[in-house]
Amino acid sequence: MNDWIAIGALAFVGLLIPLGMMAVSYLLRPSVPETNKRATYESGEVPTGGTRVRFNIQYYMVALLFLVFDIETVLLFPWAVVYLDAVESDAVSLFEILGPMVAFVAILLVGLAWAWRNGAVQWAKTPQQVDAERERL
Repeated sequence: MNDWIAIGALAFVGLLIPLGMMAVSYLLRPSVPETNKRATYESGEVPTGGTRVRFNIQYYMVALLFLVFDIETVLLFPWAVVYLDAVESDAVSLFEILGPMVAFVAILLVGLAWAWRNGAVQWAKTPQQVDAERERL
């Protein structure tokens, strides 16, 4: 049997099962329209206040920095594995092995220094920083 026929059959079955389940659930589900079904549900509590809640941007900055440096480690692991083979082969110089990774880490360190300087990694401001900001205003 041709491999592409098997892949096509697998794709067909992979689409048929979820679509079939959705069709069966659409046909069997009860349809009782009520106004309460369209209301906002918040753990059984009556919603109060506005829907706009201000979040501290610091949460997002910490999450973004975490992602950047987490991806860095994901990219460093394969390089570390290949590094040993490249050193043992003697086919390339040490600069050709270390150069790209040192450049990669240097770019990330520049980004970290920029984030540190702008206060993105500070979770809370010290009283001296608060006073300094008040004096600037």
